[in-house]
Amino acid sequence: MAEGDFWISAVLNDSSRVIGTDIDRSEPAWQAIRRGDVPAEEELPIRIYAMYRNQKFPKKMPELFEGGGGTKVSPRLAAVFRQFNLGSTWICPAQLYKYDRETPVDRDFSIMAGWDKPNLLVEEESRGLKGRTVTRHQPNPPPPDVWRMPWDMKDGDIAIAPRQLKGLDLWYDPKLRGGLFFSDRLKAALCEGGYARLFKFRKCRVLPLH
Repeated sequence: MAEGDFWISAVLNDSSRVIGTDIDRSEPAWQAIRRGDVPAEEELPIRIYAMYRNQKFPKKMPELFEGGGGTKVSPRLAAVFRQFNLGSTWICPAQLYKYDRETPVDRDFSIMAGWDKPNLLVEEESRGLKGRTVTRHQPNPPPPDVWRMPWDMKDGDIAIAPRQLKGLDLWYDPKLRGGLFFSDRLKAALCEGGYARLFKFRKCRVLPLH
C-alpha cells in the first residue's frame, strides 16, 4: 500500500473542460477499448474527430479536457503521470481530424483511460455526498449505487479505507462519480509541475482498516 496522505479531485466533473469531439466506435482502436484492452501499436494514434463543420480548436489545447473519446491530456501532463504506478491506466497518442474525418488538425494530446477501480469509498463516513435526484425528496430514499461528490468539497469530506492498493498512485472509485484519487507522491509531483489549480486537490480522510 502506498504511504502518506491520499487526495481526490473533481476535475473529471468540470464541465468547463469539455471540447466537442467525436469518435467512430467501429474503428479497431475503439473496439479494443470497448473490450477493455489497450489499443495495439498499429492502431495508434487513436482517431478523434471534430463534431461540427468549420469547428475551431484553440491553438493550445487545455492540459486536460473531456469530450467524445474520454479524457485527454497534454504531452507535458502525460509525462508527469507516466513517472508513477498507474496500474491498468494507459496513455495513448491521439490524432485530431476535422469534421470530414480526413484532414488532420495539428494538435498534440493523448487519451488517458482504463482507470483501476477499487471500491475504497466509505460512504457512511463521508460528508456531503449527493444521491439520485429523483429520490432525494423521498422521506427515506435508498442509497444510490453511485454517489455524486459534494458541491463544495473540502478536505476530509471523502472518507476511504485504502486497502489493497499495492503502491497504486491513481485510481477511480466506481461508487463515486467523477472522483479521481491520487497518492501523496503523485499529487506532490503534479503540484510541483504547476497543476494544483487544475486538479484542486482535497485531502481524503483515511479510516483504519479492521
